[in-house]
Amino acid sequence: MTYKWVPALLLMGALLGACGEEKSDEAANSTSDGETQSSTQETHTAEEEKAGGTSVKAPIEETENVPKEEREAILAALNQQIQSFNEKDIDAYMATISKTPESFDYEEEKAYIEKVFQTFDATMTPENTKIIQYDEDKMTANVFMNMESTSKDLSSGKEVSQKTRQIMVFQKEKDGWKQVSLFAME
Repeated sequence: MTYKWVPALLLMGALLGACGEEKSDEAANSTSDGETQSSTQETHTAEEEKAGGTSVKAPIEETENVPKEEREAILAALNQQIQSFNEKDIDAYMATISKTPESFDYEEEKAYIEKVFQTFDATMTPENTKIIQYDEDKMTANVFMNMESTSKDLSSGKEVSQKTRQIMVFQKEKDGWKQVSLFAME
């Protein structure tokens, strides 16, 4: 599933949170599945589904083909993005976004993030961050994480927390690694 960006999930969580705490608690718990330090992805085979079999949790593996300096630069771009979002620094945040993203429009993203900053006190905390795919020819990297997001509506004081599993796609551009797309799932 492709979402506009993490703040869309925060906004949605805040809106859904008004419907009742039970729904937001279920959403938060469904993404972590009781896991703390390890990352896994539930998988099913067609034969298992037909036979009513159980699912298997396969570990999310970190790729080993990323050069050390590129790994550090990719993770630094991610850390800058998270820090600038948490500090409501729109310029620093947008500096981590590609001007030619694949799954959203740059100017719409900027306007949306500004609105989120005006409406919510929101923070993001990544957990279990791993570069799971790296393409040296295309200079792209897929970064997996469990993202804990908390948002407090500034007008109502209502606070909602949730976890999502995310894959952020970064691409190396002239001025460094930039996010070009995001895939998020509960």
